[in-house]
Amino acid sequence: MTRTTAPDLGTEDSRARRRVDPSYFNLLIVLSPVMHLVLPIGIAVRPPFTYLGLAVVAAAIALNVSAVRHLRRKLTPVAFGETPRALATDGPYRMSRNPIYLSGVVLLLGIAVFLGSLVTFAFPLILFLLLDRIYIPDEEVLLERRFGADWLSYRSAVRRWL
Repeated sequence: MTRTTAPDLGTEDSRARRRVDPSYFNLLIVLSPVMHLVLPIGIAVRPPFTYLGLAVVAAAIALNVSAVRHLRRKLTPVAFGETPRALATDGPYRMSRNPIYLSGVVLLLGIAVFLGSLVTFAFPLILFLLLDRIYIPDEEVLLERRFGADWLSYRSAVRRWL
């Protein structure tokens, strides 16, 4: 699959495009259980409650699939760094402006609950902070430039996360 690069729309846009693609954060899904085995610091959740983590993982996967399908139906790119063609404001985007990112944080939280050790709870927090403080603000600047008043109206009506 060939990726196209979106046109450079200015300093903040080019800065956002130079960031590491957030799909690399999927490595946290592997790193979390590895750290659980290597550094099992304390137990936060014990069986049988750990199995609730599987339900959380399933919910995260369902949210991700729904959000990606919704973008594809709108014929707008899902890949990081590509210019959106449409503003998604319905479907899963009614409850969160970032359901794909939300699904990643929830997935890591579900894994942490399932594994139960304290060290694994650091990974959803790390992902949340990276996305919330670095990635999402840059993307929101791009969306405001691209969609103007429509974006501002949507942003005021729907929360960033939940």
